[in-house]
Order: sequence, then structure tokens, then C-alpha cells
Amino acid sequence: MSPSKSPLPNPAGCESCGQELADILAARDRTAGPESALVARYRPVADLVGGGIFGHVASIHGPPEKMLYSTSRLFGVARRLGKSPDLYRQYFLAAVEGFVVNQGQGYLLLPLLDGAGELGEACADMLARALKEAALASERVIVVHPGVGSLDGDAFERARAAAQGIRRLGCGLAADALTCPRSEKLLWSALGPEFVIVEDGVLEGFDPNRLRISRQAELIAATVARGRRVIALGIDSLALLKVLQEMQVPCAAGDFIGKAVTVPTHTLSAAAHKAIAEKVLGQVSQPSVGGHVLEKMLQRTAPVTPETPADIVFAMFEHSPDLRAIAVVKNDTPIGLLVRYDMVDNMARPFRHELYGRKPCTRFMDQEPLTVDVRLPLSELSEILVRAHPRHLVSGFIITDAGRYLGIGSVQDLVREVTSMQMDAAKYANPLTQLPGNVPINQHIDNLLAVGVPCVIAYGDLDHFKPFNDVYGYVHGDDVIRLTARILAEVCDAEKDFIGHIGGDDFVLVFRSEDWQARCERALRLFGEEILGFFSRDDIERGGYLTENRKGEMEFHSMTSLSIGVAEVKPGIFRSHLEVSVVAAEVKKKAKGIKGNSLYVNQRVY
Repeated sequence: MSPSKSPLPNPAGCESCGQELADILAARDRTAGPESALVARYRPVADLVGGGIFGHVASIHGPPEKMLYSTSRLFGVARRLGKSPDLYRQYFLAAVEGFVVNQGQGYLLLPLLDGAGELGEACADMLARALKEAALASERVIVVHPGVGSLDGDAFERARAAAQGIRRLGCGLAADALTCPRSEKLLWSALGPEFVIVEDGVLEGFDPNRLRISRQAELIAATVARGRRVIALGIDSLALLKVLQEMQVPCAAGDFIGKAVTVPTHTLSAAAHKAIAEKVLGQVSQPSVGGHVLEKMLQRTAPVTPETPADIVFAMFEHSPDLRAIAVVKNDTPIGLLVRYDMVDNMARPFRHELYGRKPCTRFMDQEPLTVDVRLPLSELSEILVRAHPRHLVSGFIITDAGRYLGIGSVQDLVREVTSMQMDAAKYANPLTQLPGNVPINQHIDNLLAVGVPCVIAYGDLDHFKPFNDVYGYVHGDDVIRLTARILAEVCDAEKDFIGHIGGDDFVLVFRSEDWQARCERALRLFGEEILGFFSRDDIERGGYLTENRKGEMEFHSMTSLSIGVAEVKPGIFRSHLEVSVVAAEVKKKAKGIKGNSLYVNQRVY
């Protein structure tokens, strides 16, 4: 990223290079063909702390198979011919527009290359025009400033003026100062960048075992300790990535994470994703715990701002045939929805591009889109969609989290997801109670364990149920099972807790509600009241009933009661549902040893 020191082309080739550069600078104005245009590429930067994509590092090249394809040669020739301002203007426009049109995720990192130091505040002015034209918020841009340790006098002042102008725009600032103490001192005193860049080549090909004890590791550790965010480039292996994770480096990029491509990727390489997920979540891509249906079908489509030109939005739809709608967002709050069918229909008419192409996209947006919170219960969501205007069935809806934009949802995806959930539920449900059976119970517990979410496992079982079933018949026995299922379901929080029916008279409750003990006690009280309806007054007074056994003798049986054994599950104690089931069986046995409707809480310390 820092200015290249590669030699300029020889004098014999200068005339050809000059013509190529002229063609490149004219291509933006359509006076030359697309074969002469600049090519922007984007390399993904991984978020090693939260997972996913932190942003993309932009790079720019001349036309393929041309003398000026090389970035260093392109900017070197422009500087020699006095065309640096023109080239930087084209560079910013191409990189920013490509990022917006292709819905790049996270931040756009824009390196300043050869000749940037001579531009001064004009550099910030050029970037401001590019951001305005593409309608990209300055807060999503990080400008990567080259080191200033080798600059003196006027050159240093121009570099500082450029950085200060960039900061006034609201852009973030990153700098390469890790290996140069003088540059670091100047940078932090004069510019105060938020990010430190570990340049390509510093770590690339480094033996991971040697890196742990190297000078570079000491510098990185000291930088992280000062609270500065490090972005490490040149990560070319899994071993190197793991060492950076050990060193608590928050962001990284390189061929192992994802190569530079013309369209910003929305996913990291499979190997990098797996490694980061293992570190961040403690597991390999496990499904989200208790994930709501809206979380599963959420399309994290990049929004646009109210100032985004209609031409840019039209290009986004044109480039992505599967893109159905784009949200218009201001200060993280959605204010409208741009729908593919309406946008294409309007802009495809004669002269619409000329009349409205550069005007704000808000002219074509639905100002009253259907907006739902990601935690909205499925029953309420269904009612909203039934009452909604028919246009929302086509355009879809916006999904928010406490009012902040998350993404887009479509009715088709919702129906598909709900149908899939119903099929899975029916496949493993207990036929008597329709509650989830063994497979979903085990999956739910494993998911909670995998992501380290604390919970409480409650094992419910009926006491003296077999003699009741033998005496009163299986029909009444089934009624008691259904009664138990209803009461246990009533005391659970549908959004937080989980109830499953293992089979027979055994039930499992997985509580994430903090008042789980009060809920269990309520279940016992309700069961104790309602089970009386299955016995006569005499039986109730005796506390049980008399029946003749197989030997012809009268035998007393206690009234059916409910026992609940509880075990608290804290992160890091159990590895799977198999280990949990052993403890659950123990506490259930303890609860059944207590007479009547009883609750036993595990006392063992792990």
C-alpha cells in the first residue's frame, strides 16, 4: 500500500505509456472504449473478533494486458507526467462506485498511493466528490495513509493537510507506522489514525512459530496494548491466522482469507470462515440459538442513503438479478423501500435516465414500507401480513432490530422457511402432544452448549402413572399426559424457553428465563389442582385409591403427581446433550424420591 519504489518505464516506452494514460483518463468521459478503463479490485478484510467481513481493501489497475496494468507503474507514470490529480480523481470514482453498485459490506479501505502526498487538501476534495456522486457515507470509508517518516518540510505539511482534510470528511484514517519508530511518532502526534496497517510482505511467508517470538510480534502486541486497532495484511496460511488470533489482532486480510476480485465478496474463504468461527463462537458454524424465523431468512442487503442517485440504484438492480428490493436508510433508520419492479419499470421508459438518473432515488421509493422487528413472534407477523396491502406481498418488508436497519425479508422466503419448520416439527414431534421429540431436544441443547449460553434443564416425570394407566385405561392416561404438556407449556416463555416430550410421561424443559424456579413451582401447583379432576372425592380424601391386584388382594396407590428435577447448565461444563442427560436423570431420580408434587434443584458443584 505504501508508495512503490519500482523504476519508471524507460524513455523509449514513455510515449506509449503517456498515450495509455491519456486513454485511461478519457475513458471515464466515454471518449475512449471500456477496454481503456481503470479496473477496481476489492480484497476482503476479516473481522477476527466478531466474525464476518470487516470491510474491503480497494486496489486499482490499468487495463488488462497493457503497459500500465501495474498499479505502481500506473501511478508512477501519472506522477512523472503531472497527471496525479486526474488519476486520483478517477481512482476514487471507480473504487467508490464499484463498492456501492456491488453492495460491498463493511468499510471501504482506500490506500493513498504514489503522488498522494503532493495533492494536499485537494486529495480530500476529490474523495468528497466521489462519495457524493456514489452516495456512500463517509463513515464507511477508511483512508490508508502512507508512512510520513521519510517526509520533510513541505512534503510533510502537504501529507498532514491531506490527512486532516480526510478526517474532516468524517472518514477513518489508517497508517503504516508499525516498523518505523520515527514515522509512528510523527503519525500519532500529527494525524492520530485509528488503525495501524501491517503491510503486505511483513508477515507473508513468515514462519508462524518464529513469528510468536519475533520483533514484529512485539510491535504488534505493543500497538494492541495501546488500544490501537491493527489490520494485518498478507495472511497466506491457517497457521499464520491462528497466531494473529492469539495476539488479539482484530482484523486481517490476505490470500488465505480472500483474494482481490472485481466484485466485493460477501463471504470469506471456507477455511478462514471455519477458523474464525471456531475462535469466536467456540464451534463450527452452529445454527443460531433459539433463532427466530426472521433471523433465518434475513437478507443482509446493503442499503442506500436518501441522496443516492437513481442511476446507482438502477445499476445495483441491473447487476444483481436476484435483488428484489433495497432499503433507503438514514442514520441507521429505514425511511423507505426501492422495489425492483417499480424502479426498472420507471427507469426503462424513454428519457428517464436523462431526466432522473442523477436525482435522488427517493423519488421512486415506497414511503410506507412494511417494517417488522426481528424478534416479532410468528403469530403476530402472520397477522400483519394478512392485513398488509397486496403490494407488500411482492415488494417484501424491512427487518429491524430495535428500530435499526438489519436487512430485507420476502414473503416467499417466509413461507418457505415456515413450511420447512413445520415439516421438521411434524417429522420429530411426539404424536400425542405434538411437542418436539428427542432429536430437536438434543439439537437445542447442543446449540446452547456450543455458543456458551447459560440455561436450566428441567426433567419432568409423573409419579405413580403406570398403575393409573392400568386401572383407568390408556384413554384417561393420554388425557393426563396432555394435561401435563399443556401446563408445562403454559409456564414457559415462548420466546426464551423450550419444551420437549421425550415420550411416555417424560418431559424436558430448557429454561433461559431467569425466573425458572417460580415457573416450575407454578407448574407443580397447577398440576396438583387439575389432576384432582381425574379422581373421586373419596380418593382425594384418602390421597390415593384402592384396587385389586393380580393376587386378588386390595392394593393402595398414591395419586398421580409431578416431579421436576432441575440442573443449571453453565458455559464450559458440559460438551454435549449426552453429558447433560446423565445429570438430568440423576436430579429427576432425586425429585421422584420426594413425596407428592416436588421440585429438586441439583446441588452438585462442577
